[in-house]
Formats: sequence, structure tokens, C-alpha cells
Amino acid sequence: MYSAGDVIIFTVNDLKFYGEILGLGDDDKVEVSRLKQTSKQTGKIWEFVEDDAWSAIDTSFITKHIKIADNAPRSSVVKAWKELGFIPGGDGITFCRVGDEDTVELPMYDGEESEDEDEDDTPSTNPSMRGYADDGFVIPDDEGSEFEFADPDELDEEAAKFVRETHQAVHDFDKWVPEDKQGKAIKAFVEKMDTKATIDTDNQRLESGKDSISTSRPPLKKRKHK
Repeated sequence: MYSAGDVIIFTVNDLKFYGEILGLGDDDKVEVSRLKQTSKQTGKIWEFVEDDAWSAIDTSFITKHIKIADNAPRSSVVKAWKELGFIPGGDGITFCRVGDEDTVELPMYDGEESEDEDEDDTPSTNPSMRGYADDGFVIPDDEGSEFEFADPDELDEEAAKFVRETHQAVHDFDKWVPEDKQGKAIKAFVEKMDTKATIDTDNQRLESGKDSISTSRPPLKKRKHK
């Protein structure tokens, strides 16, 4: 029912709190990073609490729960926080109340963002779309080509450099041992996605009679040409 990335309102001792779920704990508890009001911009800025203030709460305290799908676009995240009464800044940490949006300055969002925040993000009924909308951006699994690692030896210098750096980053991520809860939640999420991708890739390749490959083990050395 609850997943990392979902946003909630929870009440403890008649006090209302707002936060994001980081993961699932033991004994029917969820790990939450809550928002707190700061003194910035005359008290209109809210931010997530520091690492050591994150805590596990009993699900019975949750009074409102908004689920955010894996890999949801920013527009869906913004919509979810608005339902809680907040506008998220572009840094993923800073927020303001909906009513204060025109009187504060929030960090800008550096990623790509849809020009129409109200566009239809309704998930497709096609199971091969994996919950994405039929907007033409994502193609169904059964229509895509089989996964293959990019071969830098077949690319121009700039593209080859990007591929090698990306492959190295994947290997470095595997060695990364996060120490805080946010880092642990991020790594767990990525590993979960990698497991799904590996299973899907293996199934596609096996249907074509090809060997299994691990999506998290891209080649680092140059390939030998025959």
C-alpha cells in the first residue's frame, strides 16, 4: 500500500505533519522525512528536516496518503504535493504553502518540464506500457528493440566518451555504500528498478535465443573486433 516516494499527512498528539515516505520499516511502520517551517522569507519557506530527524511512524497516524508511481513525471509530483497544500521547489527540498506561491522565491527546476502541467498523465491500460501514459513518448515493451550495451568502438569520439563514462558510473554505483536514509532509499529504489529491467531483458533475449546479460554490468574494456 505504501511505497517510497509517496506523500502523506500524519497526525501525532493532535499536531498535523506533512512528509514523504522513504521506505517501509518494521512493525507496520513507515520511514518518513517530514517538512518543517523555517524562518526563511518571513517564515513562508518549508524544508525537509535534517537526516537525524527522520523517523519511523505507525501507519495509524496517517490521515492522507497520495501514491506517486515509480518514475512519475514532475507534473505528477507537483500535483500530489498541491493536494497536501504545498508547492515544491526545483531542488526537491524547499517548499511553500500554495497560498504563498506568488510571494516567495523557490529554487528553479533544472530538468525538462512539460509546458502543460495539466496534461493527461492517465496510465495506459496496455500492460506492456508499465503504467506510463499513451502519450507517444514511451513505447510498449513488446514494440521496443532488444536491449544491447552501446559499443563505444562504433561511435564517434564524443559519444564514445559518454558511453564509457556512463558504464563506469554504473559500476561505481554498485560499490556505493550510502550512510544516510535518503541515500539508502535511493539505492534501494535503483536496485529494485534494475532487477525488474534485468528480468524483462532476460525474457526478451531468451525468446530470441540469446544469452542472458545483466543491465547493471556494462562492459568497461574495449571490445575486440574480429
